[in-house]
Amino acid sequence: MTRWPSRRAALRIVRVGIGRVAPAVAAVLAILAVGLGAPSARADGDDAETRKTMAQVYDAMKYLLPLSFEEARFADPARQDKIRAALAKLAESSGRLESHAGEHDAAFSYLSRSMANDARDIRERFEQGHVLEARFLVQTLAETCVACHSRLPADRDVLRGDNFVDSKALAELPLASRAKVAYATHRFERALELYEQLFASPDASPNDFDLDGAIDDYLELCIRVRRDLQRPDATLARLAKRRDLTDRLRGEIAHWRASLEELQKRKRSDGTLIEARRLVAKAENPQRFGDEREALVVYLEASGILHRAVAKGDLEGTDLAEAYYLLGLIETRIGRSFWLSQAEAFLETAIRTAPGTRVAEQAYAVLEDFLIAGFSGSGGTDVPPDVAAKLDELLVLASRPPPPKSAQPSQSQ
Repeated sequence: MTRWPSRRAALRIVRVGIGRVAPAVAAVLAILAVGLGAPSARADGDDAETRKTMAQVYDAMKYLLPLSFEEARFADPARQDKIRAALAKLAESSGRLESHAGEHDAAFSYLSRSMANDARDIRERFEQGHVLEARFLVQTLAETCVACHSRLPADRDVLRGDNFVDSKALAELPLASRAKVAYATHRFERALELYEQLFASPDASPNDFDLDGAIDDYLELCIRVRRDLQRPDATLARLAKRRDLTDRLRGEIAHWRASLEELQKRKRSDGTLIEARRLVAKAENPQRFGDEREALVVYLEASGILHRAVAKGDLEGTDLAEAYYLLGLIETRIGRSFWLSQAEAFLETAIRTAPGTRVAEQAYAVLEDFLIAGFSGSGGTDVPPDVAAKLDELLVLASRPPPPKSAQPSQSQ
């Protein structure tokens, strides 16, 4: 059963349909994003070993993805040996990336592990004759790549994907898809321009591009990647003037602009755990925001601070556990991907980093609610045995030991 990380993700699933996932766009994204490595000059895979491994992943995907556009070509007996060799290369190189990623933070490790698992799964399904499933999984690798690229600030654009971005096929894609491709290929300025064109286009429905995640992507790019609070405020002001906005979206824009104005007034720095904690508390305050959607800007600012703090490597013990707990909490609130959710990885890391602490207990409570809600439906709750076993294990780790008997009140008191 699919787990929904948030209300917004569920809405897009209903709208788009889980069997479609815009395959042509996702495939192009995966071709481009896989070949780019980590988002900026930093330790997460920016060294020669990881770039070499990513190049091998890229080569395999460059052959597989064009074939995945058409079932007949992907299933062509004359191509089976080459496809099989490419899938083997993809699985092998992704596995090496997974091993290397263990040296880095939990987010990068989780995303690398997800890619490796998907690569192995694709290969197994193809060998079993499940061609349609293999084609779909090849295309959904894009989500892993984009998730990695959007975690940390990047002050420079990487233009390696230009030969694909300027191709005739991409030029024929809808405006929203071209913006997404530019984002995935680190052409951040171009992505911002395309999103702003989309928001101003009379041919684009605000309700449609909002449900498709374009506004979320734009705000994420501005706030977390570019660390720019002024540009989105101006863009939202123009968007608010559209007469075809729903009352809901108009109200959300008002909240986002108020949050941006408030954030601009404070002294902005690299951020600390204390600052992130305060922002999350503000976002979680029901007297301030009616739901997680209204608090999107505050959550994005807090998550950016936390990602930078974790990547810096200065946090230890319960402080590091709290950072991962807050990242997991935020992911359950504003996570958009219906294929890849980092919430479980963040929350589990928090528990294992500081077992038997208050932070671990908090992380377990959020994780349990998230998983059980995801496996619940009209037929009731159906948690798979492996998930239930993992919850049992983490509950033991998270539970704080009782106080010593000498500290416990006597029965006579």
